[in-house]
Amino acid sequence: MTRDTDVPLQALAPWEKYVGMILGGLEKLHQQTIPILTILFGFCLLVIYFHISQIKAQMVAVIALRGADTYTRELGEMQEYYAIEVVQRLHAQGVKSSGTNQETEGAIPLPALLSWNLGGQLVSGKPGERVRMLSAYPFPQAGDVAQLMDSFQREAWEFLNQHPTQSFYRVEQVDGRQSLRFATAGRMQQKCVNCHNEKTESPKRDWQVGQVGGIVEFVYPLDSLENMTGMNWDNSYRMMGTLVILWLGGFGLVVLKLRRVSGELEAKVKNRTHELREVNNHLKVEIHERQLAEDTLRQARDNLEKRVQERTGKLAASNAELIREVAERKRAEDDIRKLNAQVVQRSAQLEASNKELEAFSYSVSHDLRAPLRGIDGFSQAVLEDYADKLDDSGRGYLQRVRAASQRMSKLIDAMLNLARLTRAEIHTKTFDISVLAMSILEDFQKLEPERKLKCVVAQNLLATADPQLIRAVLENLLGNAWKFTGQQPNPCIEFGHAQYKGQAAFFVKDNGAGFDMAYAHKLFGTFQRLHAYTEYPGVGVGLATVHRIIQRHGGQIWADGVVDKGAAFHFTL
Repeated sequence: MTRDTDVPLQALAPWEKYVGMILGGLEKLHQQTIPILTILFGFCLLVIYFHISQIKAQMVAVIALRGADTYTRELGEMQEYYAIEVVQRLHAQGVKSSGTNQETEGAIPLPALLSWNLGGQLVSGKPGERVRMLSAYPFPQAGDVAQLMDSFQREAWEFLNQHPTQSFYRVEQVDGRQSLRFATAGRMQQKCVNCHNEKTESPKRDWQVGQVGGIVEFVYPLDSLENMTGMNWDNSYRMMGTLVILWLGGFGLVVLKLRRVSGELEAKVKNRTHELREVNNHLKVEIHERQLAEDTLRQARDNLEKRVQERTGKLAASNAELIREVAERKRAEDDIRKLNAQVVQRSAQLEASNKELEAFSYSVSHDLRAPLRGIDGFSQAVLEDYADKLDDSGRGYLQRVRAASQRMSKLIDAMLNLARLTRAEIHTKTFDISVLAMSILEDFQKLEPERKLKCVVAQNLLATADPQLIRAVLENLLGNAWKFTGQQPNPCIEFGHAQYKGQAAFFVKDNGAGFDMAYAHKLFGTFQRLHAYTEYPGVGVGLATVHRIIQRHGGQIWADGVVDKGAAFHFTL
């Protein structure tokens, strides 16, 4: 990682030039601050004035549009009401109706004529405002009332025929004044249809309900509304002027503050410029030192390249050696494949041997037990039936025969148990081995309740193994401890877990008969005993069974002891 000061001199050379340009620009901007801000403020005022004018025009147009819509809608409703409530009732009484402004005795005006006259009365005295009723099918006596005069009226007629429920409007110049022209459709009602279709002077006699019979046009100058709302806009402009005056006062205060701040800033900039010059000088010195270091590194690189070339030659030789080793390894792999094939063959042979061993075990279990039971049974029968005919020697011989046959039966049981345990499938799980050890010791105590001995079992020890096989291990180890402490005045048995010879292992200790370490290699052999059968009974298979179970779990077992001072068996899983 490089330091921040590791910058080429060429990149720092124009620093003073850039600083000068920036300071010059700030100075010019400072000199023209007031004109620039004044121009910006004036531009803002123009934008606000333009926006207010637009809002004013939009408001006037909206008000005029709403007024025209309301006016024409009420005029149409009045015409419909007049046609239904007046004309129809008077027609029923024999009163005639007239479609012209000429006085006709006993006649009432038609709804369209009444609406036309009423609209004229409403806009009379209001310059620029007009109300006209137009139709493409006027009565002959209606004159120019019904004629479509200009493009707006023609467009309105086409639009309202397609959209009779809507309105048509446009803002344009009328007689030199900006005006709103607004038109709505007059739709034919049932009574109107009957009347128009029955009159002989009607230019169209196939009217239907809902058709557009004519349009009502309303012309409204917008400047009249502007005059009505002018007072409010004058107040808005006065408020804008007040804001201008307030802004100028505040702006003057800000300018004074800015000048004071500008002076302080210039002083800080000068100090900073001086500091930067000093830093630049230090950087020049550091860059010079860096160039010297680069020269040194360049020389070191050249030397390193030479060494790399030498090393490359050595690596080439090593590579050739590796190639030879790879070839030898391939040959070794071929040998391993051959050995694996031999192992497979040997495994098959071992499997066959195991099957033969199982057959042998079955034979021992069934074929040898019967003769032994016969020997023991007949010996007992002779002792019971012919005891008075035998002397002490004969009875002693028969008792020894019985003891030997019973011992041989125990040997057979031990052999079968050993074969069964070494062939049994392992089901591994984690369990509390402390509880298992305590249960086994409690079983021994129940068999010999008269014995008093101290049992120490470490609590909460967990093991990951086959619980049934580990039970056989602890039964043999704790059983040996129980047996070999039988002649001790203060027997003690301990089960725990500790570091022993650099390994974490479980252990079973006792203070019993112990053994001579010179014969420790015989402990785990089958039918190997270090004590006389008459002194400590047994068949010499228990530790061999333990050894094979521990090996099947991938662990180790070892022992140490002292004669008459006890023994300790350590095992790992």
